[in-house]
Amino acid sequence: MSVTATGEIFAFPEGRLYLYASASGTTSGSGIGFAQGATLTFAYGWREVEYAIGAPTGNKERHLTGARAELTIENLFGDLALFRLANATAAVNAKFEGVMTGGVSRSAQFVLYSGAVDTLTVNQQDGQSFQGSYSMHSDRWSAFGG
Repeated sequence: MSVTATGEIFAFPEGRLYLYASASGTTSGSGIGFAQGATLTFAYGWREVEYAIGAPTGNKERHLTGARAELTIENLFGDLALFRLANATAAVNAKFEGVMTGGVSRSAQFVLYSGAVDTLTVNQQDGQSFQGSYSMHSDRWSAFGG
C-alpha cells in the first residue's frame, strides 16, 4: 500500500481513489486513510423498437434511456472527513485510477461528476478500528487511458 504523506488520497498497488466535494474546486481528495474492495459499475438503460411493415423484418433501433455509474467501497478506514462529505448532502466527485506497471505500462482513469452519496456505513468490533463502507452514484462521467 502506498499513501501520500498528506493523506489526501488513499491508494493501493492497483490504483488510487479520490473523493471530494464538487464545489471545492479541487481534486485533492477527502483525507481518507485506506480503502479496500472498490468497485466501479456502469449501467445503461435501453429501449428497443422494432420497425415492421406487414411481416417482422428484424430491423431494430436502440434508444438510450439512461446511464448511471455506481461506486462502492467494501472496507473503508479513515477519519470523519468522509462522514462530513456524506452528511453535507452536497454533490460529490470521485476519481478512480487504475494503474499498471511492468512490461507495457497502461493506465485508466474514470471521473464521476456531481454524484450523490447513497450509503455510508460505520462498523466497529471489539479491539478493532472503526471501518465502514460507502456507495455513491452519478449520471455524468468521463474516462481516460491508454
